[in-house]
Amino acid sequence: MPLRRLAISEVKPFPYAFEAGIGGTMTDVGRTLGSETIGLIIQTVPPGNRASRRHRHLFQEEILVVMGGSGLLLHGDERIAVKPGDAFCYLANDPELHTFENTGSSDLVIWAFGNRFPHEVCLYPDEGVAFVEGLGAEVPLDSIAASQWTEDRRKT
Repeated sequence: MPLRRLAISEVKPFPYAFEAGIGGTMTDVGRTLGSETIGLIIQTVPPGNRASRRHRHLFQEEILVVMGGSGLLLHGDERIAVKPGDAFCYLANDPELHTFENTGSSDLVIWAFGNRFPHEVCLYPDEGVAFVEGLGAEVPLDSIAASQWTEDRRKT
């Protein structure tokens, strides 16, 4: 088996944005390194921006490590000051919406580790949508209809 190794400094970052004020650059270390199920994204968020929309995952666990800069973790209704060395963990289906906001004067750098699941669903309640990985699409939350075809309903 060949050794999977790379110099992170040689992985090319790419820009991303959800909308104005939400975005920055991402460096996809996990995929570039050859990982099949564990993601590592380095997010670089410029001053004044948020790292993402406020969200929560239904299936994915996340470990988020602040590596540079300063800002806030928006955790539910709380605003928690963050600095390099702070680490946070969100388990699958944790109820708290979360994102980072760069309130500093230099880039906020976050290492985001998480599972990569083809069935992931990420909820963005503020925008009224869910991202469904298997569909590759955002689905309006107000148009979701209950189904009789869930695993729990089939058990009874």
